[in-house]
Amino acid sequence: MIIDGRQIALEIKEELKAEVAKRKTPPTLFVFMVGENMVSEKFLGVKERFAHDIGVPVLKKHFGDDVDTLHLAGEIAETAKQSTRGIIVQLPLPSTIDTQHVLDAIPPHTDPDMLSSFSMEMFRDGRSKIVPPVTGAIAEILQRERVVIKDKNVVIIGKGRLVGAPAAVWFTHQGGNVTVLDSKTPDISEYTQRADIIVSGVGKAGLLIPEIIKDGVVILDAATSEASGKLAGDADPMCAEKASVFTPVPGGIGPVTVAMLFKNLLVLTQE
Repeated sequence: MIIDGRQIALEIKEELKAEVAKRKTPPTLFVFMVGENMVSEKFLGVKERFAHDIGVPVLKKHFGDDVDTLHLAGEIAETAKQSTRGIIVQLPLPSTIDTQHVLDAIPPHTDPDMLSSFSMEMFRDGRSKIVPPVTGAIAEILQRERVVIKDKNVVIIGKGRLVGAPAAVWFTHQGGNVTVLDSKTPDISEYTQRADIIVSGVGKAGLLIPEIIKDGVVILDAATSEASGKLAGDADPMCAEKASVFTPVPGGIGPVTVAMLFKNLLVLTQE
């Protein structure tokens, strides 16, 4: 089954649009950006279009490359004092900025991306009302496809804050036998050949090939990189022929992730 993430996102969009319409005041999403980055602008554009379609205002605060960590964190802290707000920081930030310090300026009740240390701590402890967007997209897809996680061998490739780290927490909470691999793992095939579920988010096109996966595996490709001038994931598209569930790039987990960001926003700003 090749997952149509765009269709899933469209269905979620209609649900969120109906919920926003019931509210006296829609929540506002504040976006903090630093510098000029065409890729970041493109991703932000996708979020802005989704927000527009469901009736959520987006306010951008754009800073030059010369902004420092403390000033940016201070601006976020001030914005967080306002009500019915969500705050996200469009990553990546320049290397001159302490990214985690800035993200930690976002209080959990305004953090739909769940990138602050405090939000992640609540998530790890099972105290969070929401799930990090990429993980939420994975959960949505698995639920729709009725994939059983308990006692299954789950291999997660990558330890990043957007994909690997939160996915490892969530799959552990669901009772999966989780193994996390990274760039230092000498031979990933030793693990992928036994995996029932594979989540990959390292951004290395062709990392997963049919020869190193078993028939019926669930492949959740949450990576993006460029191969031959086109957007690509970590999994070779030929893997779809062996997989029982396969998320393509583009059009798989990405669109659902955007939808889950706004689902989180509505949960956090419930009246």
